[in-house]
Amino acid sequence: MSVYEVTSSLGDQEWQINNQARQHNFVCDDIHEDGSDAGPNPVEYLTGAVNSCITMSTGMVIKSRQLPIKNFHLNTTVTTKDLGHSRSIVESMTIEVGMTTDLSTEEQQKFVDHVLDVSTVYQTVKKAVAITVKLI
Repeated sequence: MSVYEVTSSLGDQEWQINNQARQHNFVCDDIHEDGSDAGPNPVEYLTGAVNSCITMSTGMVIKSRQLPIKNFHLNTTVTTKDLGHSRSIVESMTIEVGMTTDLSTEEQQKFVDHVLDVSTVYQTVKKAVAITVKLI
């Protein structure tokens, strides 16, 4: 078991959040009327967390199995649903998976299925969000 801690506080500008994880600082923000935008919004961070976990798991599997895969990349689109009264939820997520390899399409799908199976954040989020994953 691992334990992670992130400390968050309101920033000086409206909707800006200052976060710290270990020695790393990162800002969560949204586009302001004046056009300023200091960082991704919470949905973009969620999407980045899913993508990062899948990609990190990919690197580990490629290394441990010495697979002939290069240029692994994801393009993820998230759709939110407005629930009214200033509330919304992440309704769906579509993850397109690309890579350069001479593995067959069947082998690529088996590889992706294994990566998704060992990806902690993906496994957690998929319980709450409809996620479609497809090879491109």
